[in-house]
Amino acid sequence: MIGCSQKAPETNLTVEGAAVSQCGDRRADTGFLAALRKSDKSLRRKLAIGDANAVAEAHKALDRGDYRLIAATTPSGISTEAYGVQCRVLGGLSPWSVRAVAFVPDGKIDEGQMKPDDTVTGFGRRYNAAVLADPRYPYGDVCRAVDKAGPAPSLPESPDAGVEQPFGFAELGVARMEHGLGAAARRGSIRDIAVLLKRDPAALDRPDLFGLTPLAWAVAYHRWPAAQALLRAKASPTGGTCQTTIDRQSPLQIARIMRWYGVIRAMRPLVTEEEFASLRQKPRWDDASLIEFNHALTELKERYRTVLRGQRFSRHDLNFQVDEKGNTLECVMEPASGSPAFDRELCGLAVEIVRWAPARDAFGTRVPETAKLLVGFGGGN
Repeated sequence: MIGCSQKAPETNLTVEGAAVSQCGDRRADTGFLAALRKSDKSLRRKLAIGDANAVAEAHKALDRGDYRLIAATTPSGISTEAYGVQCRVLGGLSPWSVRAVAFVPDGKIDEGQMKPDDTVTGFGRRYNAAVLADPRYPYGDVCRAVDKAGPAPSLPESPDAGVEQPFGFAELGVARMEHGLGAAARRGSIRDIAVLLKRDPAALDRPDLFGLTPLAWAVAYHRWPAAQALLRAKASPTGGTCQTTIDRQSPLQIARIMRWYGVIRAMRPLVTEEEFASLRQKPRWDDASLIEFNHALTELKERYRTVLRGQRFSRHDLNFQVDEKGNTLECVMEPASGSPAFDRELCGLAVEIVRWAPARDAFGTRVPETAKLLVGFGGGN
């Protein structure tokens, strides 16, 4: 990953077949990435010698258009809460979107506080407070001070219910024109969208700090008129040039996570059948049940050792029909072994033990589907 490399690439890297120079994404701009690495290295050096002024460093970053917040890496992911900020981003923050300055073990972050409150922690809190207070910061509705964030929204208990707002806060603050097309889309400002597109047409499908295009933000904030305006301007339902339909940040995928069927139907004619079909999910086995099935298979092979030892080792597909509730309706082994009794018992165990998360179509609705497991036996194994 170029963001982690200490070397500039010798040639253009490619993502999904597209040259990064064509992505329109600052995360693919080697010059911009090199500047970020240089500034982060300088910041770490100053922190090491105790010569980092949080407010001054925050203003320097904002001057160069760097909106990343100070964060800590933890065993469970990236956290800004140790430094006084809560960011509401589906799936958590990416390494690209923050300036990580420390590693915090489990149990050291409690209600937004890192213990002990060392020099780095104090710097991080002052830095983040300065960024959030600056009128140039465009993501005040995505990342907020912990004491102003309020309780985090709970995810729906039912897997069939959509996530109401997968990104950001419903209560929006003031946005300036300089905050860009994404901020206008989040607020549903049709007038600002028109003005900004006229100024910079290339911004239409440009991913931002969080990897979202303006259309993705309009969908995430349920701004249907804004989404319509962007679609009329030919915004891509699959996101930026180097994104794909199944990326978590793509407009189509966000609409699917929200179960917003109307906007999915509106975007469907604008993508290929192959792209739309890629949203489908096959049945997914439950890991614990698969472990249990492996133990049962080992015992079954032991009981049939004499029969199986006379066969050459081979691999076989267990083909299932799984209904929309995740129940296995049928199991057929292909190719069959030399022992019909073994085959029946094996399929019976699989039907009894293996549990499935049901398949979903491109709209996120549960549907019946086929599933498959691969098993191997014979030759004394």
